[in-house]
Amino acid sequence: MLQILQPIRFVVSFFLLMSLMTACGGGGGGASSGSGNGKASILLTDRFEEKITDRNGNVITSAKEIWVTFSHLSLKLEAGGWIPVFSGPPNKSVDLLTLHGRADLVALVDLPAGDYDKARIKIEEAWFIDSDGVRHDVVVPSQKIILKFKHHLVITADNTSEVLFDFVPGKSIHLIETGNGKFILRPVIRVRVNGEQESTDFVKIEGRIVSVDCSQNEMTLDPRQGDPITVNLEDALIVQKDGSFHGGDEGEDEGRRRAAQLASCEQLQADQFVEVLGTSEEGGGIHASIVQIEEGEPVASHLEFTGTLLAVDCDQQTIRVTFSGGEIDVILNAETEITADDQAVPASEVCDRLQGALQKPIEVEGKVENNQLLATEITLPPTAPDSMQTRLEGTAESINVTGTDVTGFVLKDSADKLYTVTIDAQTEIKDQNGDPAAPNTLLNHQVRVEGKLDTTTTPNPTIAATEVNLLS
Repeated sequence: MLQILQPIRFVVSFFLLMSLMTACGGGGGGASSGSGNGKASILLTDRFEEKITDRNGNVITSAKEIWVTFSHLSLKLEAGGWIPVFSGPPNKSVDLLTLHGRADLVALVDLPAGDYDKARIKIEEAWFIDSDGVRHDVVVPSQKIILKFKHHLVITADNTSEVLFDFVPGKSIHLIETGNGKFILRPVIRVRVNGEQESTDFVKIEGRIVSVDCSQNEMTLDPRQGDPITVNLEDALIVQKDGSFHGGDEGEDEGRRRAAQLASCEQLQADQFVEVLGTSEEGGGIHASIVQIEEGEPVASHLEFTGTLLAVDCDQQTIRVTFSGGEIDVILNAETEITADDQAVPASEVCDRLQGALQKPIEVEGKVENNQLLATEITLPPTAPDSMQTRLEGTAESINVTGTDVTGFVLKDSADKLYTVTIDAQTEIKDQNGDPAAPNTLLNHQVRVEGKLDTTTTPNPTIAATEVNLLS
């Protein structure tokens, strides 16, 4: 019989090592990044995932639209404070399911060189439309999300970086299972720096509380498989059995916010059963985002997580993946759904695709039975992340003409930043009805541009447009 967790040992995969070398400068102090400013393009995308599940992985509904209103984004210097990188209009909402295969350009900014260890995103509101056309409001506690990076994001002087926040909708909307039908937003967001995935590993796990120390923002969880796990409660939202919670309002001062956090944490007691949603911390443990207190011991244990694929045994139908500081063996069977690029992988290709994903992050969902993890779903990394197009909205300020041909225009975004947009015979230009439009009709109108972004050009960044849509 395979053991669920092998003895805990620190695993540094080739992928993470390369991420540290190329994107994080070793994740240490800020000395490697130099002084001065570096440029960063901040982008938002999503993985197309419309299913909304309960804690056992059962699909309870599906979404045809998932709307989120972002208003602010900041990055935190490890040796300093928060640096705002985006402050947008409060009524700017995005349907995340329209971003599949493309990325919205949130901001192009100058940032002080250094190591950044957290991101803070303010979300005004969120809701989704299910497959029957019914709207469901989603609670956003305190209207802010804090992401702690497993490895630092390093901005270097006189260099341009691309930071992509990859939203995973199906794992970000959680049903509070108290019979009141509330949904809560605690986003699962991957972070890619210059094309390399750099985010922490997602974990959703059930277990029994062994001990809790609110003064240290820490508890120990017995997951019923493998060794006890340390859970960091610093940024955790504690959801009570009745579905109530306190998110720590943005307007509260630090003392009052800390007092409310302590009062919420003190609801946790040894021997309670809880579900923890969070991210794996380097060297082991979980940084919790949500801790939901359960009525009693769960009948079955459902586990979701991301980790680095370490080994594949096609004959035995098993794989080995990193998990919370150790390694976990996962059993595949005929019911296991394996997907990549939002498509099911044919059975004849499964072994080759798994072998091709070695030393890369994958997502695992499964059920624990008889001390074994049986996979219900495996999601492989995207095969062509570099093909993603960038979207940007703004006003067409002036038209560029070469001879008698319109070759592009200058676009001003909501932050008054200018971009040079180039067009050619293959660029699709459409009016509000989706019909073909002439390039010169874009002048002084709001437009959405989709294309390849080049931030190194002067005097403005350039977008080689594949599509331009007239918005107003």
